[in-house]
This record gives sequence, C-alpha cells and structure tokens, in this order.
Amino acid sequence: MYIGRTMEIPFMWNFARRNLLRTLILSTLVTGAYYFLGWTFLAIPFVPIATIGTAVAFYVGFKNNQAYDRLSEARVLWGGITNASRSFASSIMAIIQDENKREYLIRKHIIYINVLRLQLRKEIVWATSKEDLHQKNIAGNEELIKYDEALLALFTQHEKLDIYEKIKNKGNIAALILTSQYKDFTQQKRDKKIDDFEHSDFFRLLNEFYSLQGGCERIKTTPLFRQYSIFSRIFVVLFITLIPFGLLSTVNTIDKGVNLDVWLNVPISMLVSWVFYTMEQIGEFSENPFDNGVNDTPISSICRNIEIDLLEMLGEKNIPAKIQPKNDILL
Repeated sequence: MYIGRTMEIPFMWNFARRNLLRTLILSTLVTGAYYFLGWTFLAIPFVPIATIGTAVAFYVGFKNNQAYDRLSEARVLWGGITNASRSFASSIMAIIQDENKREYLIRKHIIYINVLRLQLRKEIVWATSKEDLHQKNIAGNEELIKYDEALLALFTQHEKLDIYEKIKNKGNIAALILTSQYKDFTQQKRDKKIDDFEHSDFFRLLNEFYSLQGGCERIKTTPLFRQYSIFSRIFVVLFITLIPFGLLSTVNTIDKGVNLDVWLNVPISMLVSWVFYTMEQIGEFSENPFDNGVNDTPISSICRNIEIDLLEMLGEKNIPAKIQPKNDILL
C-alpha cells in the first residue's frame, strides 16, 4: 500500500511512460502529416470523440468503484482478523491455565495468520494484470519471497518443523491449522480443562476466522468480471487513439478563424491521454488487493502487528519490530 503524502514524478513516470511515448509518436505523426503534407482529411470532428470520451469516463469510473470496493473489503476483512485474533488470544490467556498450552495455542495462531498471508500472495495468472508495473516497483522486497521458501522459514522460526512436514504439500494449509485448533479445544474440553460454554466460545471465534479467510479467498480467486476489466482498457485505448485526430480541427482554428499553432495537438493529446490512461490503470492495479503490488492491502504489516500484540500478551521479551515502509510502500 502506497502511504506517501505525495507521488514523486519518477514514480508516476514509471506507470505513464509507455502510454505517453505511444501518444507522442502517434500525435506527432498525425500532426506532421496534417501540417507538412496537407492531409486535412485527418482532422475529424471533435464532438463525436468528446461523446465517446464521456461514455468512457463513466465506464472507467464504474470499474474503479468496483475495484475500490474490493480493496476496501480486503482491508475490512483483515481488520476483522486483527480484532478476532486479539479476542482469541485474550480468551486463551484468561481461560487456559496451563502456560505451555497457552503459548502453544497462541503461537499456532501466529503461524495461521502468516500462512494465510502467504497463501493470499500466491500468484494466479488469470487474476493478475498483464501490465505488471505495479509489481515491478517493489520487486526484490524481502516480504515477497517464494511461497515454499517463506513457508519453510515461518515454521522454522516457530520451531514447528514436525507440523510443516505433515502439511507442506496440502492445498489449504491455513484451513488445516484452524482445523487442528478445533481439535485442541475439543481435547481441552474432554480433559475437563474448559467447560461447555468456554468450548462454545472458542469455536465461535474459530468459525469467525473461517468466515474471514473465506472472504479473502473469494476476493483473491474471483477477479473483477472480465467484461468490465477488458472492455474498459479497449475503450480507453480507442479514445486516446482518436484524440490526436479530433484535436486537429480544434487547435488549428478558434472562433473568427484565427489560426493557432497546430503543434499544440501533441502536448494536449499527451495530457488527455495521460489522464484517461491513468484512470484506467488505477482500477486495473487495484482490483486484486493481494497481487504483490503497490496497491496491496498491507497484510505483512498487519500480521506483524498481530504477532506483536499476541507475544506481548504472553510476556515475551524478544518482540519483532514493526514492518516499516520502503520507498513509501507498506506491504
């Protein structure tokens, strides 16, 4: 997630340069042919192009609204995971008397949220933008190591390699960890360590984690419907391609027939092109909040904050530091 107060020009240029270069070439060729070769037929009426632009703006706006809803929902779901994790750990500290069992259950939960984070960061080709500029900005970040390597490092850190060997090849490891938590609390009930009401409360919290995880997985595995995502890009490209042709008649004359510099067509076309293409990119790069890009929900930071809270409840002294943003990007 980008958290800077402003966006530096080099950062914006990284996203805009391809489109601006294409527009520069096209508008220069069109204007040159009009100016030097006298191809006046290239100047088409601007009114129909403006009408198309209005329709495109509405269509792109709809796509961006849907992308924002997905991004916002992802953050709400992880906010729910944060709150439920604190409630879960507090209940364990208040009800479970065995200190070793407390630590075992809470550390297993810390592993759970981090495994969920790693699963959500798996790349799904059809759910990821082909234009991966939002990912290249943070390529090489230590939070984005390969899934298998990160999973092994996680279980090694918490000294749970015995569990890792049993579940490393499973499809949904996070769900299996939750299932094992159900078994742990059921065993606590059978051993008369917790009563029926306490057992029921723990199950309610575990059910909440299942629901929150399911919400995240739904967003991850269901991209924004293709008819909106694909055609939005097609309409924007069509519109910015027509802009240099439509602006020729506008920049060449004004009312009363006074001539203007026809070469204004180039910078004006680039400006309009940048605005519309950037609007399209914002929606494209925001529709998947777990896409390893600059617009991601900062689930690494959220997981670390949960881990810090839970370890402090246990009275641990070796507390990891909070994750800091790198180049104003928090993962």
